Amino acid sequence: MRFKDKIAIVTGAASKRGIGRTTALRLARDGADVVVADLDLPGAEAVAEEIKALGRRSFAVKTDVSKQEDISRLVQKVLDRFDRIHILVITRVSPSPSKYWT
Repeated sequence: MRFKDKIAIVTGAASKRGIGRTTALRLARDGADVVVADLDLPGAEAVAEEIKALGRRSFAVKTDVSKQEDISRLVQKVLDRFDRIHILVITRVSPSPSKYWT
């Protein structure tokens, strides 16, 4: 398992056919615990349940990546639950995401 016991955040992962969902599931299959961040909370929760069915830990966080306060809240929730973040995959971005992710 390539990412055994690593903690990943994947943004834009709620779509049923999107690259974010595919990436989140791939990371989970490779051993990562995955936080699913998306504006579509029900969709994100569904993906988190798929990840849990693979035997990995997961939870969903409603996140608008164009809002710094949402990003800060997301990161704090992940740190509160897992104490660390190893992998960040941004598949949904705001016009200038680096402004908030640095």
